[in-house]
Amino acid sequence: MLTNAGGPGVTAVDALESKGLQLADLSPETQENLGDLLNPAASLNNPVDMLAAATPHQYASCLQILLADPAVDSVMVILPPPPMHTAGGIAKAIIPVICTTEKPVVVALMGERLIQEAVEYFRAARVPEYRFPERAAEALAVLNQRSEFLMKLSDRKEKPLSHPTSFQHNKVTSILQKYTSAGLLKEEDAFNVVSAYGIPALHPKLARTAQQAVRIAEEIGFPVAMKISSPQITHKSDTGGVLLNLQDSQEVLAGFESLIENTRSMRPGADISGVHLQAMLPGGQDVIIGAVQDKQFGALVMFGAGGIEVEKTRDVRFGLAPITIAEAEEMIAATWAGKKLAGFRSLPPADKEAVVRAILSLSILAVDFPRLKEIEINPLSVQRPGMGAFAVDVRIRVDD
Repeated sequence: MLTNAGGPGVTAVDALESKGLQLADLSPETQENLGDLLNPAASLNNPVDMLAAATPHQYASCLQILLADPAVDSVMVILPPPPMHTAGGIAKAIIPVICTTEKPVVVALMGERLIQEAVEYFRAARVPEYRFPERAAEALAVLNQRSEFLMKLSDRKEKPLSHPTSFQHNKVTSILQKYTSAGLLKEEDAFNVVSAYGIPALHPKLARTAQQAVRIAEEIGFPVAMKISSPQITHKSDTGGVLLNLQDSQEVLAGFESLIENTRSMRPGADISGVHLQAMLPGGQDVIIGAVQDKQFGALVMFGAGGIEVEKTRDVRFGLAPITIAEAEEMIAATWAGKKLAGFRSLPPADKEAVVRAILSLSILAVDFPRLKEIEINPLSVQRPGMGAFAVDVRIRVDD
C-alpha cells in the first residue's frame, strides 16, 4: 500500500483485513530502496507512507520498487490531493508504471475538485480509480476471488467453449453491414443473429393485414402469440401490444384489430408495420440472458429472472466473456431464477443444460462482434429437461 497520508492508509488496512486480505511483508532490500528515495521521517513498512510532500517522481519510483518485490501480489495507491503538486501530475507519472506491470494496481483517488484532472487521466488509461480506500479494497477482494476461481478451472483444465463450426459468422457480418449507424436491429434481424450462433429461437412472422395474420397462424399452428411490430416500441406489453394463447382464426382476426387500435391509442406517433406471430410454447420457465460491451472490461454476459421479473427483482449475475461451462453454471446457481430450474414446489424442473449452452453461445457472439452493444433475450423460455430453451423475444442494439 502506497500513500502520502497516514489516516487513509489505516482505513485501507482495516478494509483489506475485513475482506480476508493481508499486507505483504516487504523485504529488507525493498525497504532500503524506498529509504534511498524518501524523507527520513517516511514510514518504510507496509503501508508505505511517503508523507504529504511526496513528488510525482517518488510516487512512480516507489510504486516500481513495490511491484518488484516478490512478496507483493498487488498494490493499492492512495492519493489525496498533495499540497506541493497536482493529483494530475502524479497520475501522469504512475500510469506508465501501472500499464507496464502484470500485477494489479488500484487507485484510491480522494477529494473533489482537485482530483478531476487525475480522474480524466486514469479513465483514459483504463486504470480503475475509486473515491474511498474501502471501495478499492473491495475491488481487490473481488479480484482475488476471481483469481482463485480461475486457478480452480486451471486445475480442472477447463477452458471457454471453443468456436463451433456451426456458428455462422458470415451471416451475422452480412446482417450488421445493413446498419451503418447506431440503433436497434429490426426484430427479424435480431432473431437471425442469435440463431446464427446456435441459440434456438421462435422466429416471428410479420403480418401486415388481419387476413395475412390468419394465414400465418394456420401455418404455425394454434395456439399462437401476437405482438405489435413498431420500431418505436421496445417493451410491447407496456402499451397493450401483446396477446397470448390465441386459439383460432376468429381470435386472431379480433386480436389483430385490437393490437392496432390499442397501439394507436397509447402511442399515436408510432410507426406500425403490422403484427408478429409466434408459436406458443407449452409452459416452461422464463429467464433472461444478455450481453453488453463494457468500456473497461469488454464483453459481459448476463443471466437472471426473465419476463417482467427482471426489473422487479434485479435477480441477475454477470460474467466476463467468453465464459466456461463452470462459470455459466455458477452464474445460474447464484440466482433464484437459476435455482428454480431444478424445480420448486409445483414448478417442474427445466432444461438447465440448454440454458448453459445458450449463455456460452451468447458469450462468443458478444466477443466476436463488439458492435453488438447490447443483446437481450427476454424471455428465454426453458422447457422440460431435454426439451431445450428458446428465445421468445430478442432485442439487439448496435454501435456505429
